[in-house]
Amino acid sequence: MSIALIGACSSSDPTKVEADFQINSVKGSVSGLEVTIDLTAKEACTDLTNLVADVEAYGASVSPDPKVARDYSQPVKFTVTAPDGTQVVYTVTVKGNSCGYTPPPTPTSCTPAAIGTTGYSLVFKGCDANNVATYYDKTECVRDNSTGLIWQGQTGPGTGLRGNDQFKSNFDSTSALQKWDGSNWVTPTTEDINAGTNSIGFKNAINSTNLCGGNNWRMPTFGELACLVKGEKPAIDQEWFPYVANSQVAAYWTSTPFTLPFNAFVPFDIELTDHKAFYVNFYFGYGNIYYRDKTYSPNWLVMLVRGTSATSCQIPYESNG
Repeated sequence: MSIALIGACSSSDPTKVEADFQINSVKGSVSGLEVTIDLTAKEACTDLTNLVADVEAYGASVSPDPKVARDYSQPVKFTVTAPDGTQVVYTVTVKGNSCGYTPPPTPTSCTPAAIGTTGYSLVFKGCDANNVATYYDKTECVRDNSTGLIWQGQTGPGTGLRGNDQFKSNFDSTSALQKWDGSNWVTPTTEDINAGTNSIGFKNAINSTNLCGGNNWRMPTFGELACLVKGEKPAIDQEWFPYVANSQVAAYWTSTPFTLPFNAFVPFDIELTDHKAFYVNFYFGYGNIYYRDKTYSPNWLVMLVRGTSATSCQIPYESNG
């Protein structure tokens, strides 16, 4: 494809430096220094991105070099310089039918998968560059479809904050006798409660990371955590919670204190004390109470939760306290 540019009448008066433009015998229409060449009626398609111009300028020079193939899909400016130095800049616009060009498809709507009413599902993260829905990994968080609660995921040992070897105490009150000082039960300090080795300190650390897009993670109640228990051993869905510690000695704390009205749930001869709280053992699938202090409960972990649920589950009670 070639373009012929014909310039004439060089003069020190730039208004008299004229040029005619044509492509494939189609002459351009001129409006001042704006030139439009319309090939749509003549050619079935024109590759506007690879056109070569052929200029007859009668002694004038043309820049840029029109004999170099260039992209005319956007207007191109040519400077015509007469022998006396007079310059005129023409803007050439070429119109043509596209050759096999298919516009990019309109992106589909980024819609997360429907949430069921049973089982578990991944939590929606957002849309990628292709407008496709993405989800958090199950080691980050998992949704319990039956309750609507979102559970903090866990990672393997030696992986840091959410590793399944990060054992915690469960102090939550500066006015209750929850901490063992080696001789007596004493009240924990605010520093004890907010320490990284304690459940509340762990909760604060998780919220500071905005895990799965949220900073409203909290300790679960016993009834909430019990809803994750299933019948066989280990008593939690290993596909969805692959790193939840499920050894016989590992257990997960709850926010539920060992106080009334739980005397209807546990044997009546169990002492109700401030320094014990409920936990769930995900190997045996039972509920239990034990001392909040890590000195007595060295293998107790924390799995936080997000959201609210009207569902509260009950599981067997195994006394060791």
